[in-house]
Amino acid sequence: MRILLLAIASLAPALTAADYVPDNTCATCHASKYASYQGVGMAQSMRRPRAEVLIEDFRNGHFVHQPSQSHYEMTWKDGKLLFRRYQIDAGGQRINLIEQPVDWILGSGHRSRVYLYRTPSGEMFQLPIAWYTQEHAWGMAPGYDRADNDGITRPVRRECLFCHNAYPDVLAGSDAHWMPQRYPAALPEGTGCQRCHGPGGDHVRIAMSGESNAAVRAAIVNPSRLPPALRDAVCFQCHLQPAVAMIGVRRFDRGDYSFRPGEALGSYILHVDIDEPGRPPAQRFEINHHAYRLRQSLCYIKGGITCISCHDPHQPLKKDPRLANVVSVCLGCHQRHTESNECVKCHMPARRAQDVVHVVMTDHRIQRRPPPGDPVAILAEHESHIDDVRFLDRAEVPEGPLGEVYRAVTILRAMPRNEAATDFLSRHLDATSSIVPRLDLIATQLQQRHFQVALDLIGALGDAAIRDPRLRDWRGTAEVGVGSTAGGLADLRAAMEADPEIPEYQFNYAAILHRSGRDAEALPPLTRAIDLRPNFTAAWIMRAETFTALGRRDEAMADLRRALAVDPRQSRAYAMLVTLLKESDQPAEAQRWRKQGEMVK
Repeated sequence: MRILLLAIASLAPALTAADYVPDNTCATCHASKYASYQGVGMAQSMRRPRAEVLIEDFRNGHFVHQPSQSHYEMTWKDGKLLFRRYQIDAGGQRINLIEQPVDWILGSGHRSRVYLYRTPSGEMFQLPIAWYTQEHAWGMAPGYDRADNDGITRPVRRECLFCHNAYPDVLAGSDAHWMPQRYPAALPEGTGCQRCHGPGGDHVRIAMSGESNAAVRAAIVNPSRLPPALRDAVCFQCHLQPAVAMIGVRRFDRGDYSFRPGEALGSYILHVDIDEPGRPPAQRFEINHHAYRLRQSLCYIKGGITCISCHDPHQPLKKDPRLANVVSVCLGCHQRHTESNECVKCHMPARRAQDVVHVVMTDHRIQRRPPPGDPVAILAEHESHIDDVRFLDRAEVPEGPLGEVYRAVTILRAMPRNEAATDFLSRHLDATSSIVPRLDLIATQLQQRHFQVALDLIGALGDAAIRDPRLRDWRGTAEVGVGSTAGGLADLRAAMEADPEIPEYQFNYAAILHRSGRDAEALPPLTRAIDLRPNFTAAWIMRAETFTALGRRDEAMADLRRALAVDPRQSRAYAMLVTLLKESDQPAEAQRWRKQGEMVK
């Protein structure tokens, strides 16, 4: 298979299996640390469903979500974890039923867990429910407690999964930002030793060769011996996330899996913070705010208190001797003003997270006095409204226009219709020779339907537009947008043939064939798109249209039912299905689906 985006893949640091060793190799010399680490949440952060890792209550695995009028079930049977969602029609019968085996459990379960599945295309998607350990109950996953939630179609991106698991064994360069979001079937289970200590291949080889202890130690990273900023970066690579609404952008020459312990965090990622109306930074509290809040504390700013001052990362929280004796850390600078040893209870109180509202966490902002009000009071799910975006650490940002190019790209990846960021990026592309922001700008112009502008940007890349399937697909889309259907079809077909494993390439080519009345030719790529990504709602609906045009009514109705099982909010699919049922002399069934469509509007 052709490696995509050669121009940026060649820039990404190589990641090879030879650099790493299986994590259990570490147990050979570090048996006690390895054993204790298996009880740490990081080691349990991503797992295959197995009986021994389950903590959920499957006896009460059914609940109803009223905003989306959907019933959800999780069952464990015959060694398999199965997700099920359905609705109830006007006659009290199940409708829009879909079942999906769970491929991965994400999260240790110390507070919550969510569930993922992988499609034949290699893409990963999140399921809409979660297990909340503190409440011992099932509920909607973060961001899903709304009528128009993503259902089973929310993609899991590398920059998100980055912090939930060890690095997979993938081709060098395949983790660059604009590379396809695909995962191998075999993935690590949990964030292992080498995420904090660096690749262990050389360390193990040197140790086995009998070289000196100094040489053995020099071949691996011990975070506690690093300078403070680099030591903190090891923890902050995952535990510093200023705003879930806007993820900081990787440096343009860095892949998602390229961070190595011992390097400055700013050389890998440029974190941004946001301003929200009525919610200053001191009042914002999200589930991954450990480091963000700690950095606001005078104890961190002046006293050098950091993560490993209070936590031994090799020990579960309940067995961590540092955490049990945390008062000694406080007494290093402060006199005891009470006989109690519970400094944390008053100065780092438990607080409900604003983004994961079923979870209560320790607030790591060390405060003189507890904040007013009830910090664990029930909250409604909050959606961020962003007034402004700024860099968290301005000193790490490139000077001049390049820094603002990074800011514009960060904004556009979250809000691709932001006109101010689009205009700035358009005027300052010459601040860098990297192809990455150019790809961001092309994607933005396509989203904004500025097809000629996108064509001009693609043309400026020269031969890269011919070699790279994504650019070829984008060029085909833009050509069709300006009225050049024949040229667009040629490019869309070339992209599809260059990488036949990308569902969008199949779909985009088929869409133009269908629009041109060439339905028989559109069927194979549409079917291929569905086979690659079975939750591809638009492909199910378009194939139903194609079947209808070819007089294959029963197959069209089957596709529409499947589309509605994937996404019950598709009003167009209801309308098409009702029409076909009437034409098939099934008035009662047509009435059933018409009423269901009215119920979910």
